[in-house]
Amino acid sequence: MHRGILLSSDIRSVRFPWAPFLTHERLQAPALSDPVWQFVPWLGLARRELAAGRVPLWNPHQDGGVPLLGNAQSALLTPLDWPVLALGTARAWNLSLLARLLLAAAGAYLLLRDVGRSRAAAALGAVAFSSSGAFIAWLEFPLVLTAAPAPLLLLFARRCARRESPRAVAGVAAATFLVLSGGQPEAALLVAVLAAAYVLASAPSPRGLASAVGGAAIGTGLAAPALLPFAEYFFRSAARAGVGRAPFVLGARDLLRFVSPRLPGSNVIEAAATVSVVVLLLLPVGFVAARRDRETRFWAFAAAAMVLAIYDNPISRGLALATPVYWTRFLLLLPLALGAVAAAGLDALRRRMASRTPVIARAIGAAAAGICLAELLLAARGVHAVTPAAWLAPRTPLLDRLAADRDVFRVLPLHTMLSPNSATDYGLDDVRGYDALGPAGWRRTRSGIGRFGDVPTQRDAIEPWDLAPGGAALDDWNVKYLLLPPTYGFGAQTLGERKGLDLEEAYAGPDGRILRNRRVRPRVRLEAAGGAPGGETRILSRAPGRWRIEARAEAAASLVVADPFFPGWKARVDGAPADVAAEPGEPLRVALAPGRHEVDLAYRPASFSAGVVIGASSVIALAALFARRRTG
Repeated sequence: MHRGILLSSDIRSVRFPWAPFLTHERLQAPALSDPVWQFVPWLGLARRELAAGRVPLWNPHQDGGVPLLGNAQSALLTPLDWPVLALGTARAWNLSLLARLLLAAAGAYLLLRDVGRSRAAAALGAVAFSSSGAFIAWLEFPLVLTAAPAPLLLLFARRCARRESPRAVAGVAAATFLVLSGGQPEAALLVAVLAAAYVLASAPSPRGLASAVGGAAIGTGLAAPALLPFAEYFFRSAARAGVGRAPFVLGARDLLRFVSPRLPGSNVIEAAATVSVVVLLLLPVGFVAARRDRETRFWAFAAAAMVLAIYDNPISRGLALATPVYWTRFLLLLPLALGAVAAAGLDALRRRMASRTPVIARAIGAAAAGICLAELLLAARGVHAVTPAAWLAPRTPLLDRLAADRDVFRVLPLHTMLSPNSATDYGLDDVRGYDALGPAGWRRTRSGIGRFGDVPTQRDAIEPWDLAPGGAALDDWNVKYLLLPPTYGFGAQTLGERKGLDLEEAYAGPDGRILRNRRVRPRVRLEAAGGAPGGETRILSRAPGRWRIEARAEAAASLVVADPFFPGWKARVDGAPADVAAEPGEPLRVALAPGRHEVDLAYRPASFSAGVVIGASSVIALAALFARRRTG
């Protein structure tokens, strides 16, 4: 981290429009590009919105416009991302990553100390979890934001189950909030499965079990401002139908990744599983100790169950076929179980040696944790790319040319030009998008533009020859510019003739071509019956999730804003509520009577409002819990 920003921004050096201006001999971590195209742009947009005094609810720059807070992987509620929201990516991205590591290590250490492990053994387990191959590989992803607080959840849930106390209930609530606000619902499910099994294995009293469940409910309520918008987005997304989900299992050969971090032919991220040789050597001693220790026995069974869910066998294949869940992500939690067993083994070994060689027994504890940390740090070298701050959102002549156009417009990059979501970094509105959900209504409507699909190096791409003939959808959806890679040997005239488009070349350079659509329709327009022009419009102000428009209708007409409708968009005409006549994915439409009107369109989802109410109620519930403790 001391050498630069831990981010694979060097991926831009092989993508247009940046490739001619960024040089890199070899991509350091090409498999870790999602943070570059997704998580960092989303945090940057959220930071700009917060600085402007607005709640970051809407992202107008991808998929025609989609929920931002409702996209769980934006992870805007987790405190682990707050440094980036406060200070920006250049100054605080590494700080956020470091906070994830420290939270995971501290939580695992406290958990193991709470169950009776020595300081050295708890340190070993903490290092084994927080510096494992899987944790390091996914460090920049919401998967780690969700998994890092898992040990704290287990710690407080265990305390609740064994002895009810307001402090333990509050701890469960806080840890549940951290898990759920981490932004990865699938990882949260895996954490919940582990936590539920752990609580039940702790032999809870009925009252203690109720306290643990109550604390989890309060924590869920605290995360409701993000959870409810996510639920709304999910049920209207392509992911609900399983689009883009193809769970798999890891082959038995990938077990070698425990000791061989760079095993040839293994997926460098999905199969990352490095644990220290020290941990592996201590496991047999820990398994022996598990026969007499209920706690260690649970972790031994948990580790075995996770291995069965991850690696190829009838059970893992059945889970992968029957559910849309990537059970292989248990690899993030498996080192916690292995570390707990190894910690028990280390303490058992030290007890055996203490009577004969106490000095060596003490030294073994410190050496085990130190060697484990050194080994895992060495294995982590080269997993992530390190790039300078100047590469976060570098500008090119093509991007400067687009920025010089102060009009409201959309762009459609072709092939792998301007990778999806990266338009967010530059304030450009793209019809493409790439996240785990994808708005189903817009994806259906957008098919009028052409056939979108995946190419080997990119999701949600469209080739020039896959554009729909005639380009009517391009015109209607305010696509003013097509962006063509410079490697293509044709330009505006050839593409226009083949596809029936009216294009002219607005820019050509080493970073690509800008083809202007001369038939593009305004984003905001008045349409009379039959789609004919119905008057004049003027945009008074525009911000993500908000339009203020002045309209002069010559007769009864519809104000059309060519943004795809999503539940939560509301309209006011001359200060009075008005209906937005659209289905998800269709343009926003508001009926207007003849005359001059001021129209206010805003994205204010009821799901967010309800989440805020539930979140506030959860805060009050926590305050009441502590008030009862003081007066009890």
